[in-house]
Formats: sequence, structure tokens, C-alpha cells
Amino acid sequence: MAEIIRSKKVIFMNMKWIATFIGILIYFYGFGQKLVVSDEIPLRSEVRYDILGEIKGNALMMSTIGLKYEISGFDEQMRNSWTKELNFEKKQIGIMGYNVRESDFTLIYQVRQQGDTYLRAHRYDASANLKDSVTLINMGFIVFFPEYEMVVSEDRNKVLFYAIDKGNELHAFVLDNETMDLLWEKRIVIDSYSNFDNPMSVTIDNEGNMYSFIQESVYKQRREEGHFRLIIYGKGQFGPKISTIHLGEKVVYDARFIFDNLNKKLIASGFYYNRNPEKAEGYFLVNLSPEGNLEKAKLQAFNDRFVSDLEGKDSRNNRGIMNINIADLILRHDGGLLIIGEESQDMERRINNMNRMMYDNFSRSIIDYYYNDIFIIAINPDGEFHWQSILYKKQYSQDDMGAFSSFFIFRTPEKLHLLFNDEIKYENTVSEYLLRGDGKSERKSILSTENQKIRLRFKDALQVNAQRIIIPSERRGRLRLARLEF
Repeated sequence: MAEIIRSKKVIFMNMKWIATFIGILIYFYGFGQKLVVSDEIPLRSEVRYDILGEIKGNALMMSTIGLKYEISGFDEQMRNSWTKELNFEKKQIGIMGYNVRESDFTLIYQVRQQGDTYLRAHRYDASANLKDSVTLINMGFIVFFPEYEMVVSEDRNKVLFYAIDKGNELHAFVLDNETMDLLWEKRIVIDSYSNFDNPMSVTIDNEGNMYSFIQESVYKQRREEGHFRLIIYGKGQFGPKISTIHLGEKVVYDARFIFDNLNKKLIASGFYYNRNPEKAEGYFLVNLSPEGNLEKAKLQAFNDRFVSDLEGKDSRNNRGIMNINIADLILRHDGGLLIIGEESQDMERRINNMNRMMYDNFSRSIIDYYYNDIFIIAINPDGEFHWQSILYKKQYSQDDMGAFSSFFIFRTPEKLHLLFNDEIKYENTVSEYLLRGDGKSERKSILSTENQKIRLRFKDALQVNAQRIIIPSERRGRLRLARLEF
């Protein structure tokens, strides 16, 4: 009899465990997602971390601790399965960037030896074992090392670094990450260039060709007119090709540039203004051939309905939209484009305080961060308007650099998932907008962080393949890595 009772108890406990397990599955899989979170990692002030990506099922993170660099691997259950310190020829180096591919990752760094500064690359396998090492450039003796930006080609096989050196000299070089060869290096003097007055953006195609856009404006008869200087350079070219793209009487409010490797064209797009530099009045699209020849330019004013919906008030004529920026440009297979934008603003205010015990008056600054609606403008290949959509959200935070605000775009061939925190607080709901190719969208709540001890930073998330993203979580001085699988 005792045996039978014990068996029934075991069966009851097993049934209870199964019911709990099913509940967990419903929680994680109910909307087609699975969330796995790592253990907590203490965040110290002297430690910096970077999520490198995922190779062969292992999520990789690089930690910088003073002069020490460590790579940590997290398995399918997001357990920290190993950590390795990287060894270099000298203790004091400077990591310039990294590139993660399907089966390896490469670190590009600068090091000073015997008075000269060298730019080098190390390639590692999925377990952070060194497989290849090359010296790219000997820059000789330099006093101030330029601040290089890095751009990776769409196929992740070409890595471009560029910097403005000596005030008006563009220094650029490209690493072929497949062969570990220096594809090319070039210094280009840019006449009448200013870091402050002439913003520069650079992109690269899968062949390793560089496209550098310099934003400029001039005053003609008391009117400001905008244009771009386009600099193209690549392997085998005898000299850079420099051309000018005019926007007529319009001036750039915000712009992005992207190379369409499928349709073999260069695209510049963004928002423009006419009279008031604080308000965007429309969008522009410029299609260029790989040689920089203008194929199509289109400027389109925002319609009144769009302005009214974003501004939240009736607008009978287009007076522009304040505080918007381009979050991303997404290419369509037909050669069209999606401009994805967001309303955002930070406002500084001062608060006066008085200590009654010490009779001491003082004030401090508080910065409020607002990240509100997302909007999408779809443009056909010829530059004509296709559709537009507004995805409503409202995020507010204070003195946190907006770290937990904004959104992340998870891309699949059929639709886009736009993920964000509903509110910026410790216990929160994470939502997504599912956006289809025809502009129709659906909003869903996908998980709750209540009692999960996570606070997700979608701004810093990384899509590692067609099903997964890795999102850092920072909460009360603790770091966790969350893998969200669709």
C-alpha cells in the first residue's frame, strides 16, 4: 500500500512538473519566440564589453579589462562555457574593429613598435584560437593616431577603415577578410573640407570599392542650397573619381547611403528642408551607377496627413516635422527602398535644490530622453512613393543616455520585426510590430520582464542569423546576454 501511495505521489509530482514545463513553453513559445538568458556577469567601471556575434552556435563576447582582452563563449543554453585571454606582441594595443563571419572572426588593431605604428589583423576560429596574423600597413612614426571608422561589406568579406588625417586628408584602406590581404590603401586630399561643416558618410560594396559622401551647402542669393561631393575609389583605379550631386534649393536634414549589391547601384536617401533647418519637409532618393553616374533623383514633400499623424495635431499645410532621424535604410529586392525613421529628442533642464540644514542652494542638470513613433516610407525603384506607415510607441527615460529606448529591426525575407520596450522601467513588457511588405502591421506583446531580472538594451542588440538575435541586459550593475529566437 505504501508503495502504491508513493507511486501516486511520484506520478502527481511528475504531472505537476509537466504542467509547469508546458506553462514555461507557452510563455516562451506562445508567440513563436524563445528566450534564453545567461547568468549574471558583474559590471565593473573599468570593464568594457562588445557582443561579437555567434559562430557555430556559440555566442561570443569580448571584454576589455585595462590592457587585457578576453573572449568568452556562451553555448546554446547561454552558459559561459569558456573564456580565453588574447595574446598580442605587446600589452598596449588599440582594437580598431572586428569582423565576424560564418566560421571565424577577425580583430584589426594598431600597435607601436620601435617608434613606428603598425596596423595588423588577427583571425581566430570559433574557439578563439589564432589561425592567421598579417601586418597590413606600417604608418611610420606618428604622434596622434587618427580615429578610424569601420564599414563592413554586405557579404562580410571586405572591411573598410577610414579616417580624416592632417585636417583634410582621407586615409582609407580595405582588408580582404577571405584572403587576409590588404586590397588597397589610398590617401585623398579633400579641398575645402571641414569636420564640423562637412559631415562625411562612407559605404562599401562587395567588391571592396569605397563610396564617400561629403555633405555641403552654399548660399546663393540669400538662399541655402545643398549638394554632396561623392568620392569613389577601388582596386585598380588610377585615381579617385570625384563628382557632385545637387539637390537644387533643398538642403539635407538627415541622410544615409547604401550600396545595393543585388541591383548594382548606389543609393543616397534621407530628409531635406527648404527654409527651416529644424524641420524636415520631405524625402529624397538618388540612384547612381557604381561609377557614380546619376541615374535618377527624386524629391518628394511629406503629405499633410503624414505630418498631422506624426505631429499629433491637424496640419493643413506641410510645415515640416521636428526631431526625426533616419534609423535605417532597408533595400527591397526590386530595387526599391524602405526609409525607417524615428521621433527622438533629449531635453536638458536644471533643478534647484536647497539643503535646509546647511542653507546651501545648488542646482543640477537632468536630461530627459524621448523616443516616440516609428515611421516607414516605402519608395519604388524609380523614386516614386509607394506607401507609408506609422508605428506608434512612447518611451521616456531620464539620465540614462536613452540606453533602453528606441527599437531593433529583426529582418526576415517575409517581414520585419521591430522590437522595443513598452516602458523604460525595471518591470516591463517587450512588444513588437510585425511589418509586411505591403505596409500593413500588427502589434504584439512578446514577453514580460517581471521577475526575470533583465533590462534589455535593444539599441545594442545584434542579429546573428535568420532566426536569432542577442540582446545585452544591464540591471543593477549586472550584465546578462539574452538570446531571442524566432
